Amino acid sequence: MRGFTKGLAGLAVLTILAWLGLWLYAEMRLKQLVAAEISRANASGTVQISYDALTTSDSPLVASVTLANPSWTSQPTPGGPTVSLRAASVGAHIDLLAPLLLHVDMPLSITITTPEASGALTFAVADITENLSPSLWTGNTSNPITGGDAHFDGINLLASNGSLQVAQIDSLTLHELLDATAGPGGTAMSLTETMNHFQISPIISRLINLPFHGQIAYLGFSMRLSGPLDWQSMARGIAALPQGDARVHFMLQSLHQWALAGGSGQASLSASLGPSQFAAAGGIKFNNQGQPSGTAAFSATHLDAFTDAITSAYPALQNGVSQFEARFSPYLSTTDTGGQTLTMNTVYGPNGIVVNGSKTGSLPPLDWNNLLNPPPAPPTAPGDGSGAATP
Repeated sequence: MRGFTKGLAGLAVLTILAWLGLWLYAEMRLKQLVAAEISRANASGTVQISYDALTTSDSPLVASVTLANPSWTSQPTPGGPTVSLRAASVGAHIDLLAPLLLHVDMPLSITITTPEASGALTFAVADITENLSPSLWTGNTSNPITGGDAHFDGINLLASNGSLQVAQIDSLTLHELLDATAGPGGTAMSLTETMNHFQISPIISRLINLPFHGQIAYLGFSMRLSGPLDWQSMARGIAALPQGDARVHFMLQSLHQWALAGGSGQASLSASLGPSQFAAAGGIKFNNQGQPSGTAAFSATHLDAFTDAITSAYPALQNGVSQFEARFSPYLSTTDTGGQTLTMNTVYGPNGIVVNGSKTGSLPPLDWNNLLNPPPAPPTAPGDGSGAATP
């Protein structure tokens, strides 16, 4: 009996030691992941992330990393204005009983500073989770994220050091999937986003006479890209290059490789604005020569009431609205339920462009060689730049 008790005690000690080892290992890997992501962002040359201190969890049930007083500063163009975001803390944690789910510990208030003004972004709820690749735990940090979800409630954008409300959003949700190893028929990246009730501050809305009280009732967006597309590696490659032609060339090369490998994509957008419902959807695919074909659809309801509200608020737009109605008159109709509606269903490809069953034009072949190797720009003559001057 005494030997059995000693065996149980020994097993308990070994279990505790193994768990502590797992916890320490998880904290190490999480610190490596956070450090790698910060290093990649800072290497871009347009973003600088800093913080005062990095702390980890004291609980053996959770692996966590917290950055104290983090700062994110972006300068998209050399010599251009900078935008800085600051918060009291931001972090991430993993429950060791669910090691493939990363929780991002978002602050509920973020200070925003620009050369022109300062303000804040606040949340009532900010919940973000990321799905982790099992390979992260073997040291692979090249593509650690395989998807994620985010949910925000009570979003407020404030100006004047946080004393003036500029805009608010009732709720915002996002869902993402990533697969760096997807084949021609697999989903390399998908994104779904919904926003409910965006509103500009009533004071600002009245000041600039915004129609529909400055509100968007609903906005939904979805996108799916299929085929061999390592989106995260592509983003890192772009960030590692200086801004300008080198980045553009790299992006076009990546797009060309994706197209030749059977890439395809679909996207949709829907919105509820004032009296109207808008919907747009489209798809594109490439053949083995990298030539595109696909579909596009657009519809809108109650355009008469919508444009009346726009021109009542901004009479100077009446000419533009009239030109729009004349240009798209073949696709306009009126119904009892939808008012003035616009419906366009487009098919495009080697056979041309067809809208609502009628061919409207041709689609020239996509010249990838010209895109990837554009001819050099002609030299500029001295003088006023018109080319008229001679040496």
